[in-house]
Amino acid sequence: MKRTRSSSLLAAMTLSVLAHAVTLSGGWLSLPSEQTRADPTPLLARLQPAAPAAIIKPAVKRAPVIKPVSVAAAPSLVKTDALAPWAQPLAIAQAPEPASPEVVTAQPEPLPEPVVVAKAVPSTFAPEPALIKTLPKRGRITYALNYYLSSLPTTIGRTIQTWEAADNTYKLDSLSETVGLARLTRFGPRVYHSSGAVTARGLLPKSFTSRVVVSGNADDSAAQFDWDKNTLQFGRATDRKDSALPTGAQDLLSFMYQLSLAPPPRGRVQMPVTNGVRFESYELGVFDEETIETPLGNLRTLPVKQVRQAGSESIEVWLAADYHYLPVRIRFIGRDGSPGGEQVATEISVGEK
Repeated sequence: MKRTRSSSLLAAMTLSVLAHAVTLSGGWLSLPSEQTRADPTPLLARLQPAAPAAIIKPAVKRAPVIKPVSVAAAPSLVKTDALAPWAQPLAIAQAPEPASPEVVTAQPEPLPEPVVVAKAVPSTFAPEPALIKTLPKRGRITYALNYYLSSLPTTIGRTIQTWEAADNTYKLDSLSETVGLARLTRFGPRVYHSSGAVTARGLLPKSFTSRVVVSGNADDSAAQFDWDKNTLQFGRATDRKDSALPTGAQDLLSFMYQLSLAPPPRGRVQMPVTNGVRFESYELGVFDEETIETPLGNLRTLPVKQVRQAGSESIEVWLAADYHYLPVRIRFIGRDGSPGGEQVATEISVGEK
């Protein structure tokens, strides 16, 4: 019994010495069990909210300062949503996005006010309208007379306009007549005559007569201009009318040549006009220069068109810039607004003797 106890004590002491030796020498080795490989004991770490890291601004190589100065916008911190303490990211300095520079432009110093050393008396001079000197002493324009059938112009005759200007007076005549088979239509001759004075402001008509033949019946009318009394008498022989005579009034024939003498500026102009039966104020639209095709070739023209009133006839005129602004196309617009007929120049003759 005593021997057994001694053996046990000796064995215990031997195990104790071996355990201490292995511990001190680090020689404890063991292979992990299946349980250890499948479910490792997690390491736990807690991230404490860190103090915001100092924002390090990148070193900028400064260029020489040249006015005007471009001022770059200051960078801003990127804000994030509040997260749980364990998932709070560290504050990171963000590079600023390129921003459009704000350019500060130096303002020029104001110039000193000029010193008035002399002041002219206000002028009362009013320039006259730009006028062509006068009509050539005589001239003739031949037109093809076209009638619109299904919106297409068809030649049915011709028109001849002539004029004479001498001793500050003028005479204008216009004759339109059909030719060939067109003579069998309802369109008969149209004859107009205008006469008056040539002044510094252009034509000053005194007498106008009109004869229009339709289906063999003549319609005659006339107008008399009394510039001393500023009155106008017009109408048919059986229906004469009187009206006040405003400055610048013209007749159906003279108004086109008045436009030749004084081409109006772009825009709208008013011109009182009588055709022998009526006396009304034409509102004319003056448009930009237009090149038109004519039997004489392509001509630069100034279009002047009467502003159409609903249910009324109107007239349009193209003035040739290279031919004394003479009328080279005349178009008549019907009551329904569609073209009724037109005259296109085929020959122009002028003379100074």
